[in-house]
Amino acid sequence: MSALNRFMARGFVPPFVHGLLDYPLAAVLIAGPLVFNFHDDAATVIALVFGGGAAVLAVGTAWSTGIVKVIPPLLHGYADITVTVALIVLPFILGFSDHTAALLFYVIVGGGGLAATLATRFEPQTAAMRPMRVREAM
Repeated sequence: MSALNRFMARGFVPPFVHGLLDYPLAAVLIAGPLVFNFHDDAATVIALVFGGGAAVLAVGTAWSTGIVKVIPPLLHGYADITVTVALIVLPFILGFSDHTAALLFYVIVGGGGLAATLATRFEPQTAAMRPMRVREAM
């Protein structure tokens, strides 16, 4: 196992809890720009796209809270880290850091998501991914 994979597997938050938090995160990312009335099109579109991606990850990850179970948990974790870091830096890169509502939303959601992701124990193989074994009749 690589050092990065070992790092991702050392958290104290179980995958079940992280999986439960994925659904409200997707809802917050989708509803946030509408509720807080971002005055920047880029901030609105990016939050909506990231919210859709969060919904896909929530539904598609191969752990107990996933529905389709096709995305490996480690891939989910790497995507979470990438997106949460992007949420923190995008207001500054794309120039909407002067829009207070969008800036605060992005930094708070990104920081909270990054903290939750770094605290999660991403197991390389969850019960949903392990091959099932059939007991032999005696």
